[in-house]
Amino acid sequence: MPNVTISESLVERFVQGNPKAFRRIFDALHGQVYGFSLKITKSTSEAEEVTQQVFIRLWEKRHLVDASRSLEHYLYTVTRNCAFNHLKQKANQAQQIQLSNLWIDNSSTVTEDDLSLAECQKLTDELINSLPEKRQIIYKMHFEEGYLPVEIATMLGLSVSTVKSQLTKATKTVKGFLLNYRSASIILLLSFF
Repeated sequence: MPNVTISESLVERFVQGNPKAFRRIFDALHGQVYGFSLKITKSTSEAEEVTQQVFIRLWEKRHLVDASRSLEHYLYTVTRNCAFNHLKQKANQAQQIQLSNLWIDNSSTVTEDDLSLAECQKLTDELINSLPEKRQIIYKMHFEEGYLPVEIATMLGLSVSTVKSQLTKATKTVKGFLLNYRSASIILLLSFF
């Protein structure tokens, strides 16, 4: 993304929640975010989705933006993460559909003891939400938002080793919980961790 000069005072107003400042930033950087997304996704519709996700995330996470640092660099990182996360989710969905079709083709009935994938996801979400607050935030930033441990550490003011340790603990908790169930839905879900 080529540099566009965004003043520190504009970023400060944005961080404080000023919608007009956000609009100015959006107008100034939308084209570059879209162009970079398009280079990664190779699809106009996917680039539009990614661009929308980037600016939604920027608004929602504005409190993490450091006005003294380059907003363009921050947006570059967010765009890259969103685009790669979008492609990863798309690939996972395709794989999930293939696995689901194989599982449906190979099974004649599902017993009442088997949890549906939706029930499993609900239980997993509840488990994740019950993690200690910092661990939960780190887990969601990594697995749901696609941030790297180094980026999470920078945004949260933690060491990289702390972030990695919290990710390991959270992942072990979730996998341990899911391994207690032996249904095909759970095994399918585990293949995506």
